[in-house]
Amino acid sequence: MVDMDPPPVAETTISSSSISTVHPDIMETHIFKLLDASALASASCVSSQIYSLASDETLWTNICNSTWPSTDNPRIRRVISSFPKGPRAFFSDSVTNPHTISTTTANSSSSFPVNRDRTSRLISAVDIYYQKRHVFSKVVETESFGNRSPFRVELLDPRDTVPARIPHPVDERMMLELGDRFTLSWILIDPIRRRAMNLSSYKPVIVERRWLPGEQVHMRYGWVFYSGPGEEGSATEYVKFGISLTWEECQSGVMHVTGVSLDLEDMYGNQMSGKESLAIIQKGMAGIRGSVKGREEEGRRRYEEYMEMRRERILSVISIKEPERFHHSLYVYGAFRLFIFATLGLLLFRRFF
Repeated sequence: MVDMDPPPVAETTISSSSISTVHPDIMETHIFKLLDASALASASCVSSQIYSLASDETLWTNICNSTWPSTDNPRIRRVISSFPKGPRAFFSDSVTNPHTISTTTANSSSSFPVNRDRTSRLISAVDIYYQKRHVFSKVVETESFGNRSPFRVELLDPRDTVPARIPHPVDERMMLELGDRFTLSWILIDPIRRRAMNLSSYKPVIVERRWLPGEQVHMRYGWVFYSGPGEEGSATEYVKFGISLTWEECQSGVMHVTGVSLDLEDMYGNQMSGKESLAIIQKGMAGIRGSVKGREEEGRRRYEEYMEMRRERILSVISIKEPERFHHSLYVYGAFRLFIFATLGLLLFRRFF
């Protein structure tokens, strides 16, 4: 985890004496600003003095902006500064892997009341990279979600496209290579509760070519949540945040981004409503976070397990309903035969009598 507590007061004499000889300005301008987030967090464990210097808001703001260019936005900066520990807390929320709901909800759903009004406004900060080269960033604020309407966030207007200097794939080999070269981050921010989580697997779990309405390259990213105890066997035992990225070829032979969207599906592949989704989002943001490393592998593993569980769920429903459909068909067939015989009997009666 990046968000570390300050070290204990009792520190080694060697660390204290050696650190005290270096001027704080030199450490901040010539040492700390050259470190990445992991190294900076590790350095902060050396002493309380280092912890104080390494927690400087400017250092962590620069790290956030270099990792996710979308965060270098006036609205996002104001929200991040309101987090309990500022940009350092935001970075910790956004770089760790969301795992499950809050531990406070494990025994009782009433211990974590869902307040729709407090989370009716969400901010999406999205960044796309190709071979570590920045391609596209966008920030979208969604004010509200309907109770019954599906939860969906569209990043682009249907008429908007984003050009990218990336050649269109002409064969399957190039299609597979695209999956290894593209990275996408989708950070969902709750400005009221001052929490954030990254809903992307970073690398796509699916890359496919589509031909309607035109030739497109469709990439699917996502993250699967376990809803926690009490949801076993329900449609929301596991839920999947899905991110769709659509590319189309332009006349110059390079690709344009034509669609980026986020939705939420239950165990049967049904899109969840705004009310249901906001409850999941609140619990997810307050939930357990996993290791910083291995997001690509973990995201793919979760996705594949989710799809297998979904297939088994759907097959089990079909196996239960098939006998009912069979008996229903027999009933309809019997009624139809009775109707035919009754009609023939009536015609014969009228003819002879």
